[in-house]
Amino acid sequence: MDDINARLTKLGLELPPAGAPKANYQLLHRDGDLLYLSGHLPMKTDGTLVVGACAPKEIADTSDTYLTTEQGYEAAQHCALNLLSTLQSYLVSQGSDLSNVSKVIKLFGIVRSHSDFIEQHLVMNGASDVIGEVLGKEVGGSHARSAIGTNTLPLGIAVEVEMIAKIKSDDNS
Repeated sequence: MDDINARLTKLGLELPPAGAPKANYQLLHRDGDLLYLSGHLPMKTDGTLVVGACAPKEIADTSDTYLTTEQGYEAAQHCALNLLSTLQSYLVSQGSDLSNVSKVIKLFGIVRSHSDFIEQHLVMNGASDVIGEVLGKEVGGSHARSAIGTNTLPLGIAVEVEMIAKIKSDDNS
C-alpha cells in the first residue's frame, strides 16, 4: 500500500471518502476473487457531481451545457478515484488494502454525449490513466475496456464507470 500511497501523492491525488449507492443496488459484489463494482459517478472530493454532456469542441466552447473532451476526461478521472475508494473501503473491511488487487480486468464507461460527439474513448482514457497510474501498469494499466455514448445518465452526470477487478487468491475473507 505504501507504493500506492506514494503514487497518489506524486500525482497530487487523494481518494475521496467511499460513497453510497444512489438507488437499490450494491456498490460492490464479490464472487470468489473477482470484485464487480457498479457504475461510479464523477463525484469530486467536495461532493459535487460533474454534470453535462460531452460535445465537439466547437459546440462545447459556446455553451455552458456541454463539456469538452478534456472536461469529460477529468470527469472520468473522478469516477476512477471513486472506484478506487470503494475498492479500498471494501478491502480494508476484509483486513487488506489496494495492494491486494492483482489485476483490473475491465472498465466499462458510459459517456453522456451530444449526438455529434465521437470521442468517448478519449474521455474514458481519464479513468484508465488514473487506474494505471495509481495501481501500476501491470495491475491497473492493461485492462480491457469499453466506452459508449448515451444521450442521458442518472442525475445529469457526464460519465459513469464500472470495474471488474481481481484480488490475490490468498485472501480468504
